[in-house]
Amino acid sequence: MTLQIRADTVTVHPERTFTIARGSSDAFDNVVLTVSEAGHTGRGLAAPSGRYGQDARGVLEALESVEIRDPWDLRGTLMANAHLPSSALCALDSALHDLAARRLGVPVYRLLGLTGPRPTTSYTLGIDEPEATLDRARELSRYPVLKVKVGGARDIETVREVVRETGAEVWVDANEAFAPDEAAEAVRELAGAGVVMIEQPVPAGAGPEAFGRAAGASGGVPVIADESALVAADVPPLAGYADGVNVKLSKCGGIRGALEMIHTARAHGMRVMLGCMVEASLGIAAATQVSGLVDYVDLDGALLLADDPFEGLEYEGAKITVPDRPGLGVDPVPEGS
Repeated sequence: MTLQIRADTVTVHPERTFTIARGSSDAFDNVVLTVSEAGHTGRGLAAPSGRYGQDARGVLEALESVEIRDPWDLRGTLMANAHLPSSALCALDSALHDLAARRLGVPVYRLLGLTGPRPTTSYTLGIDEPEATLDRARELSRYPVLKVKVGGARDIETVREVVRETGAEVWVDANEAFAPDEAAEAVRELAGAGVVMIEQPVPAGAGPEAFGRAAGASGGVPVIADESALVAADVPPLAGYADGVNVKLSKCGGIRGALEMIHTARAHGMRVMLGCMVEASLGIAAATQVSGLVDYVDLDGALLLADDPFEGLEYEGAKITVPDRPGLGVDPVPEGS
C-alpha cells in the first residue's frame, strides 16, 4: 500500500497571554505531520520557536521534502532526514514511532522498552504584574510545583512572595534574562528566596564558564541549562558548569534525540529535566513516553491551552495520564466536537 504523507499547520491559543523574558504571545503555530500506510496512521507534532530560527512556514516547507523509504526503519529514516530543522525532525520522529507502535498494537513507551508514564508536571506562570502573578499562584494551589518565569531583577521579589504565600515547590525560568555580570547575584537572591530549581539564568552565547559562575552562586540549588543545551553534543561542554539540562523534543529532534540527551547527561552525572513548548497534546504525549527517565517534568504546554486539537491525554491536577493504547495514545478531536 502506498505511503501517504501530509503536513498541516494548526494554531493553538493559551488561556492567558504567555509572557517570558523574550516577549509575549497569544497564539502559537504548531505543525502536524501525518504518515499513513496499510490502514494505520502515525502523527507527530513540531512546535517551532523563533528563538532557534524556526517558524511554521519553514517547517511545513521542510516536511514537504521528507523521504521515507521504509517506515519501519526509524533510525535510517531519521538519519536520511537529519538536515531538517529540529522541530520538523521531531514531528517525523514522533510520527514514525506512533505509526510503528500502532501497527504493533503497543504504546510507544513499550516499543522503547520503558515503563508506563504517569508523570507529575509543574505549572508555568508567565511574567505579569506582581499582584496578578500572586493571585494566579493562589488559584493554582492544587499544583504542587509552580514554575515562575522571570525577566529581570524586578521579578525576584514576586518570586519571593509566591514562595512565601503558596507553600508550593517553586522553580524559576529566566530564559537567558540576566547578563553574565548580574546573573550570579540574581541566582543568589533566587536561591535565598527559597526556590528549588533555576533554569537558564544567562544567555546561551555567554558560554559554559559564564553559566558556571552563575550556578556557583546558587548555594546548592540546581541550575539547569535550557537554551544552552539543544542536542546531546551540547551536554559534555556543560558538565561541571550546569547541574543539569532541559530536554525538549522540538529542540533535539524528537524521542530518539531526547534519549541521546538523557543518556549523555546521565553519563556526566547531570540531572535531567523534560520540558516542552506551548503546544498541542500530541507533542506532550510524545514527550511523556520518556518521562520515567528524568528528574523534573515540565510538560504543561497543552494544559495552558484554551483550545487543544487533540484528545486522549488527561491532566488530573498535575498528574498526566496517557491512555494505555497503541501509539502515542492521542487522536485529533473529531470535527464538530
